[in-house]
Amino acid sequence: MRSSSERAGRLLAAGVVALSESIRRPYLLSELPLLIGEPFAGPAVTVAIPAGDNLGVHLAIEAARPGDVVCVASAGRGLYGVVGDLLALSASVREVAALVIDDGIRDLGTLEAAPAIAARGVSARGTTKRRVRQSVNADVSIGGALIRPGDWIVGDADGICVVPAGDVEGVLGRAESRLDRERVVREERRAGAPSRSVFGLPADPTASIAGDSGGN
Repeated sequence: MRSSSERAGRLLAAGVVALSESIRRPYLLSELPLLIGEPFAGPAVTVAIPAGDNLGVHLAIEAARPGDVVCVASAGRGLYGVVGDLLALSASVREVAALVIDDGIRDLGTLEAAPAIAARGVSARGTTKRRVRQSVNADVSIGGALIRPGDWIVGDADGICVVPAGDVEGVLGRAESRLDRERVVREERRAGAPSRSVFGLPADPTASIAGDSGGN
């Protein structure tokens, strides 16, 4: 069995674009760009919090192991700064790889690059610390994607995607095959081959559109 660090390296090398194209159902998070830090990959620790209360974030960080990605579903959806520099410091001390926050972050000027942070945006509005919506490590939905504890979360400049824990090797195999094909295409393009021949595009686009059966 491959180590977590080897798996993380392969996922990072494949990248979000190839991975998301290789997953059999939608697992690309929407509206959560990588705001702080470098690309990351790690297993998910999940929690869901009510609007304006970040107790669950504290609990999830406490439960995380080195290399994990803390994934926070929030009813606030960008209105609150549920993670600031102190919580980010706690996550860094625990060697958390990243925080994926379905809400806002704050203290942007003093946040360090470790861990990486993906979030809906920046908000100075503060929070209480009283309750959670779901206990740590229950299934959550973030950015339109289902995340189960232990799923692999990969983030880079192209976005954030969820690789189901039970299909990591399958997704990696399909993504790496895709990247191999793209390398061949690049060489053909560098050699001057036109797009139509490289991609097998129809000679008469009008005729193709008229007879299109709805496939890609």
